[in-house]
Amino acid sequence: MEESQGRDRRPVPPQPHPSAVLWLRLGIGGLLAALFIMAACWADITLPCFRPYGMTGFCLLMTGACLAGITGLTLCIGLGPWQKLQHLAIRYRALHGWIGITTGTLLSMSFLAGTMTLFAAPLQQWSQPPLPDHGALPLADIPATLDQILTSRTEDLPSIFPGLHYRIGLKTSDTATLSIPTGPELPLGLPASHILISLPASHTPSLHQLTLSPVPTFIGGLHRRLGLPLPENWAMPLVGTVCLLYGLALLSGVILLLPGIWRHLMSVRLQGHSRRLWLDLHSLLGLCSLPFHLIIALTTALFAFSPLLYPVSSRHDGIQQATARKVPSASSLLPPEKALSFLHELAPDFHPLTLDYVLPPHGTDSQAERLALHAPLYNANGERSLPPAGQSYLLAEGTDLQNPLIGRDRGAVLLTPETGHLIDSQNLPGQQTPARRILTWCLALHFGSFGGEFVRWLYVALDLCGVGFFHAANQLWLNTHRRRKPGQTSCVETPATLWLGRLSEGTLLGCLLGLCGIIAISPLMTHLTPIPHLSSVSTPDMEHSYQQTSLAYHGLIALTLVSYCLLPRALCRGIILALAAFCLSGAVTIVLMRHTAVQTPLAAELTIAFSFASLALWAGSLLTLYRWKQVAPTGR
Repeated sequence: MEESQGRDRRPVPPQPHPSAVLWLRLGIGGLLAALFIMAACWADITLPCFRPYGMTGFCLLMTGACLAGITGLTLCIGLGPWQKLQHLAIRYRALHGWIGITTGTLLSMSFLAGTMTLFAAPLQQWSQPPLPDHGALPLADIPATLDQILTSRTEDLPSIFPGLHYRIGLKTSDTATLSIPTGPELPLGLPASHILISLPASHTPSLHQLTLSPVPTFIGGLHRRLGLPLPENWAMPLVGTVCLLYGLALLSGVILLLPGIWRHLMSVRLQGHSRRLWLDLHSLLGLCSLPFHLIIALTTALFAFSPLLYPVSSRHDGIQQATARKVPSASSLLPPEKALSFLHELAPDFHPLTLDYVLPPHGTDSQAERLALHAPLYNANGERSLPPAGQSYLLAEGTDLQNPLIGRDRGAVLLTPETGHLIDSQNLPGQQTPARRILTWCLALHFGSFGGEFVRWLYVALDLCGVGFFHAANQLWLNTHRRRKPGQTSCVETPATLWLGRLSEGTLLGCLLGLCGIIAISPLMTHLTPIPHLSSVSTPDMEHSYQQTSLAYHGLIALTLVSYCLLPRALCRGIILALAAFCLSGAVTIVLMRHTAVQTPLAAELTIAFSFASLALWAGSLLTLYRWKQVAPTGR
């Protein structure tokens, strides 16, 4: 009798939190995260120790606040008495699932687009037509060639170019290309057309106008907005919130995995219920790439919240601005050979790729300009990253294999174009303060701008694993919530699981089809037109081209979703994969026919990658349609 009473006194298995308690704890955790973020703004304004660091100090504070917010969110769910790790894990189960199904589709679209943003510059080069012959000029002849062009029709120049901006692209130690941008430019923003200057055998300069494709810019914006069709300044608050929930789901997922981590570590059970397969895939992909996901969650929250909160915080930065000077003439500027020697003395490991000579008046790097050019709102240099509009400057961009880069693939330094004196070196690799170096590493970890091509392709693999990770999470949630009828082993779809399944898979495959579609039209949106002189330069409507790209992308997504609503899911999957493969194969064919697929090493790599991707999509489509044809007659 005592034995049976002892058995009855066994502790009741732990139960998950009721929904009301769960949402209350989530609300308290969200409020705590908001307090951490606002405390970072207060510290940047009030504490004098952060004032010398400007935007750098604010970004580091914001990164710490986001990390504290994610940790606080996680702790709020787990507070309470518990005796075993299993008790704690059960408290996170419902929240982890709901965060996954509500944000997984958005994050999978962002990761898919992020795979292409790693190749933003190579994709632009891959899309452009063959450039004119004799494009490389002797470095010593560039000033004389430029003076010859500028003095040919001087009466027309003020109306075409308010200031003067010309770019020297270094090919070898003695040769370079020369071009003149016809509009403002920002990193990852809407590109301006360029006047390419070449020197044929007749030694008479010839001019060509190159109009670039807006597709890389659109894909970058799609990645930053999580695929949402919203303006970037509207989408950023939602993106920041999603990233905090994303971090919470990662930490809670680790807690869920810990009780049985050693029993099924690194194993995928292919036999049995499909729920077990999706669980093993989700756990394996998440565990192997956990540090990568935590880095992406933290840095994306930094990108999302900093542009919104920096105007509230301090407005100073560490850039030394010189006073405005009289506008110099092009002939009085520092010769490129001397500029390169100054750069070598300043940073021996820095390898310049381009030299931009910018004479006033010129554009400034402001939030309004970034919105107009569809560039990222986040600016690691603060509101005054460029000298005032009345001051000339020389911008040198390049790479450094020994140090991380603050941009996607380049470092930069600002010099005076008359004397070569240093204006700003905060983005020069190897010449940064410790605080700036920490921020640079935070950004480099997000962009993968360290370690060369190996890290770039490693990030491609991690991004694709991330897409599989989020898709497996959605499928796991759907398998868990399907209804099981008494006496039957198979589960039955409920209206919620049916339409959520179609929506999640249709949106992801629609994003894939949309990306392949706009990549296919990207080579058709670039134009190379010969022009007789600078007065015949026309300004292309890049905003209209950007809107056409957006319409094509969202039209393909809408077509995919309508198909998923009307046709069987397996048939839709096969058709969409076939259309995506057709678009990608068409893009590769167009580029190969124009002989631009191997014009640079990165373009050659991109051609090979697109070719393998199109073959994989064709194989996936044929396999899916073959299986659907076998299953369709049985009515299953």
